[in-house]
Amino acid sequence: MPTTDPDPVVVPLDEVECRVLLLGGRLGRLAFTRNALPAIQPVPYCLHGGEVVIPAPAGSPYLPRARGAVVALGVDAYDGDTGTGWSVTVVGPSRAVDDPAETAALDALPWSHPRPTGRGGRYVALGIGLLSGWRTGPRDR
Repeated sequence: MPTTDPDPVVVPLDEVECRVLLLGGRLGRLAFTRNALPAIQPVPYCLHGGEVVIPAPAGSPYLPRARGAVVALGVDAYDGDTGTGWSVTVVGPSRAVDDPAETAALDALPWSHPRPTGRGGRYVALGIGLLSGWRTGPRDR
């Protein structure tokens, strides 16, 4: 059945807009490799020192086994009632953070829960290599 809703328009975001949206988010989806297969895990995150940092509980499958493993983080929001939304993707090399001083600094970030890594937990730091995004909304008539 045809609708009278206006067609949505998709607008690419520049790097500044992408970073602003990343700053406002707290939960994303991390894409990584597990057992040589792609995997996606919802994760909390913060921006710190030009990297995206993600708490990784002890034994986490997304702790990189090798420094520089390329991963991706997707963050988005969408309102089905208004047809508006946005999406930002970060792709870059990752590293496990296990230095006690750096871990303590990351523990002090404004996380939604205290000490997100828990006992024995570490962090994944994702370098911002490729940054892209888009915003959608109704087309102006």
